[in-house]
Amino acid sequence: MSYLVLARKWRPREFDDLVGQEPITRILKNAIGQGRIAHAYIFSGPRGVGKTSSARILAKALNCKEGPVAVPCGTCESCTAIADGSSVDVIEIDGASNNSVDDIRDLRERVKYAPSGGKFKVYIIDEVHMLSGSAFNALLKTLEEPPPHVIFVLATTEMRKIPATVLSRCQHMPFRRISSGAIRDRLLTISEKEGITISAVALGLVARAADGSMRDSLTILDQLASFSTDISDEDVKSLLGLTDFGLLLQVSGALIRGDRSSILGAVEHLSEQGTDIRSFARELVQFFRDLLVASVMKDPAEALDLNQEELASVRSLAAETSEDQLTLMLSELVNAASDIRGSSSPRLALEMALIRASFLSALKPIREVIEHISRYGGEDCPPPAAARIVETVREAPAPKDPVSRPTRAAPQAENPEQQVVTPPVVRSGVADPDKPVDVLDAWRQAASRLEQPTLSSVLLQAKAEVKGDELVLILNGGHAELFEESISKNLGSLEKWLEEASGRKLKITTTVSSKKTVRKRDLREKVLKEPVIKEALELFEGRIVDIQPVDDTDNKENGGDDV
Repeated sequence: MSYLVLARKWRPREFDDLVGQEPITRILKNAIGQGRIAHAYIFSGPRGVGKTSSARILAKALNCKEGPVAVPCGTCESCTAIADGSSVDVIEIDGASNNSVDDIRDLRERVKYAPSGGKFKVYIIDEVHMLSGSAFNALLKTLEEPPPHVIFVLATTEMRKIPATVLSRCQHMPFRRISSGAIRDRLLTISEKEGITISAVALGLVARAADGSMRDSLTILDQLASFSTDISDEDVKSLLGLTDFGLLLQVSGALIRGDRSSILGAVEHLSEQGTDIRSFARELVQFFRDLLVASVMKDPAEALDLNQEELASVRSLAAETSEDQLTLMLSELVNAASDIRGSSSPRLALEMALIRASFLSALKPIREVIEHISRYGGEDCPPPAAARIVETVREAPAPKDPVSRPTRAAPQAENPEQQVVTPPVVRSGVADPDKPVDVLDAWRQAASRLEQPTLSSVLLQAKAEVKGDELVLILNGGHAELFEESISKNLGSLEKWLEEASGRKLKITTTVSSKKTVRKRDLREKVLKEPVIKEALELFEGRIVDIQPVDDTDNKENGGDDV
């Protein structure tokens, strides 16, 4: 007797043998038990998930000697004939080679005849989406009102190609991809019964390579059994051309850190090993997806098909970056995988894609950039290197002794009470004698003493002005409405702390900014109309990720005073 491959030997023989399709098996079993059998079904889904096997099991359940029954006996003449493919009452038609109007016309003539041995004639049309438009139209009438002894089962992997007129005449059963865990458990059972020795890690690699297809996993297992009597994870990687997890971790870390030298070295290593570049690009996309999941989810173990050691490495690497950066890199790698697939030089395309993605490591969120710029006015944040260089060129170095440093007198204010006793603070070589630095510093100290962090942050972000014996806080409308009661309750304490810190008795008042709130959608439209922005986007093939409004009424260029 010739050898029977595992995919055929272990084909499901009853509904309970189907893996990962529990909702569909429940519907079909209940329909048979209740006598609510439809005259036409559409089984759709990816390859190797049990569509044709389910159609044959349905045919056996309907034509079994004990049937119709949800669990066919498997031993009667009808069941054995259907399992062997020799039953005259179960007709399997290949839609790819029988897709003309003449083929459908011949089918319409044959459905009139009663079944020869069983109770039903079951027509299984595989790859039904390959039928021509005329053939589908010729099938419509028969599909809608077939003889009572005829059941149609249409199987397809391209559901979108099925006309709506056909879909409306059938019950749709959407088959789904089988999870890697379910495939791994099934492969373990089969390998034990077949006497195949395979490690747990190797089973996981086979299940992952099958991409949700049970038939593909059995085909790979069959091939591995011929390759080695004791299958290890290295055997699977060697046979399937899978990339080592450590190399994926290394390349991903180099991308995140912007280490372009390591990236080129890794690609050179892949080329020397003869690794399929296209396959590596797909695996790298999957790895970055795992990194993003590990970064977003608190407990990613259930969502990731990784062992404990691999999961720990993924979480450690994800902690070095942010969700924004991972999202941008993953988007770049998805586009790169598509380009590499159709490239005449996959290695060059991969190198350029990884180098391009590595530049994303230097990007910072716009909110962080704005906050960083705003902190340049503080005493604890020195000016950038470029500003220090300009200052050195423009001015002579100041003496080290602050007592002997020459200062210029501040201009007199109209109101004597607005006078600032302390000399102005010099930053980047520019003095601002009008700015009451001492009072504002004292105000920051007072506001930071509040035990309500949210309210303290709102007050510190508000614009503060000194007018006589008053410190005026300018809030936007939203903050004023939300925190009005809390601000009024804490004014007494704030005024006391402000007096202690500044040595002046000041009354704190609040006012609401009348500045119009601008929506981000309007800001985006306004920014996209700017010639400089448009030219930059076209030059660098970029896109606007986020827009943040800034408070700068003097800036009228590149978006005006909104962005």
